[in-house]
Amino acid sequence: MANGYGGGAAANREEASWASEDITNRLWRFYRERTSTRAVTKLAFVEHIAYLLFLKLDHERSQRGGRLSTKPVAPAGAWPRIAGLSGDELHSELRALMDELGKPSPQGAPERETASVLFRDAQPWNVERMSELSRLIVEEIAPYRWSTVARGELGRAFDRLIADCRDDIDTKIDTGQTLTPRPILTVVAKALAVRPGDVVIDPACGTGSALLAAQRIMAAHEGHIGPEAIAGADLDAQMCRLATMNILLGTGRPFHAPAPIRQGDSLLAQGTAVRRSDSTIVPTVAICNPPFKSNSTPPNADLRTDFWSFGDFPTNFLQHIAITLPIGARAAVFVPDGVLFGNGAAATIRQRLLQNCDVHTLLRLPTGLFHRKGVKANILFFAKAAPKPSGEPATRTLWVYDARSDTHHTDTGNPVTEADFADFLAAYRPDGGFSARTESDRFRPYEASELLDQVGTNLDLYAHLKPDLLEFEPPRDIALRIADELGAAQRHFKAVADAFK
Repeated sequence: MANGYGGGAAANREEASWASEDITNRLWRFYRERTSTRAVTKLAFVEHIAYLLFLKLDHERSQRGGRLSTKPVAPAGAWPRIAGLSGDELHSELRALMDELGKPSPQGAPERETASVLFRDAQPWNVERMSELSRLIVEEIAPYRWSTVARGELGRAFDRLIADCRDDIDTKIDTGQTLTPRPILTVVAKALAVRPGDVVIDPACGTGSALLAAQRIMAAHEGHIGPEAIAGADLDAQMCRLATMNILLGTGRPFHAPAPIRQGDSLLAQGTAVRRSDSTIVPTVAICNPPFKSNSTPPNADLRTDFWSFGDFPTNFLQHIAITLPIGARAAVFVPDGVLFGNGAAATIRQRLLQNCDVHTLLRLPTGLFHRKGVKANILFFAKAAPKPSGEPATRTLWVYDARSDTHHTDTGNPVTEADFADFLAAYRPDGGFSARTESDRFRPYEASELLDQVGTNLDLYAHLKPDLLEFEPPRDIALRIADELGAAQRHFKAVADAFK
């Protein structure tokens, strides 16, 4: 790697060929060897990578010649000043810059909107850590021209950095954050057949990975993909910051374009699935893995007079999406098992969902997919339907695919891949469309009229399983899960020990 600010021609050629693994490995090596990992979490480290890359790329693009040059979003000379400071001066300058960029976008200045989401409530590391931050700038960010790195590689590298922070993200119990495995999101986007021209939203977007998966599937097809193609919202400011940079780097979206992510509580927005300052998004697709548990305050009847009932966060997000989507829009929503058979609000919402939407597919996910243990999840696929004059339910047949029985994954010992869902995709959308679906040991149809006649409209449907398809984990997977749990416990006890003087 070249040394010196800005690099040279040789450095540019080297940087352009960087693979995402090279970038992530190099940055994590710096984190382990050059920072105080007890004082700076992985998540805080990745956040600062986002801030520094934004400022560096913003500066590089403003220095390009001719039509390629763009007006910087940050104040003029911001990056050169940051790159030349250390200690208290670096801390003060960076904090002032974060405060300035994190202000709400001024009227008539939409070019600052994305920066305002990325830097909102951002704080630099403690002043005692400025020597480490200065080294990060001088050794790992400033010497290289990041604008020469292939967009796909830089985007994948940042997404990998986020994925490596799963331990930190899973501690965010206040907002119920957990990472969804990327292969599953790709499978969902393929099942929904997203294409250029679609508008995909995620009202609980977390780090933005579902939106990125949809964008990548769109890009695999011919057609224009505009900046309005994906949009998300999240209550957690930190998740919004990470999602914003994740999308910027993963899509090549201009920094001065309208923000793809909005910070706010989607459940308080009556009448629209996701709202952005420049327009109201009219989605054609929704993909959402909402928080299964959260300490946030759910909406009440005064705020959401359109709700069918009020329950926990998964049921509230499920009905929010079903109610606010326009007719014809399609959706995939992750829900825990309890949403399928719970009483009260869950039962009411299940009944209204089958009545108002074509709920055509339920995918029972394998156990062990999520880093947060003990989660049993499903994905409901449905399309918003117009009311039938006869009053008949919009759902005629619900097909249930069981990908759980005899299957278990862990994110460390046996991570899930797209190939694990190849049979599901083939069964979900066979040649000839939904009408050509065929029944199998793992895929069975249920008539909506029968489901609605049940007390509570129970959707916990697995009676079709063969006796030899049981929900028991293989002994090897049980041993791996125990080892994973013991490893996590060891890390927690070490953290407790390190806290003592």
